[in-house]
Amino acid sequence: MKIKVKLYTILEKYAKGKVLEDNTIILHKDTTLQELTRYFSIPDKIGMVFLVNDSPQNKEYRLCEGDKVKIFSFIGGG
Repeated sequence: MKIKVKLYTILEKYAKGKVLEDNTIILHKDTTLQELTRYFSIPDKIGMVFLVNDSPQNKEYRLCEGDKVKIFSFIGGG
């Protein structure tokens, strides 16, 4: 299945070489957001927020053909 993915902040570096120019990737049907982070080799210790079609989702969410995924890392400050 084909989806669009955009990684933000410190996560951008994990997309290099794995995402086509139009931000698309091809995955197996029913891939979860957790499996997507493994595809990108993002360490589990990095806290992330997932938006799928502009709605927040948890890491167990199963992706569907045509989904648009945005992944953000938690940003601390003070």
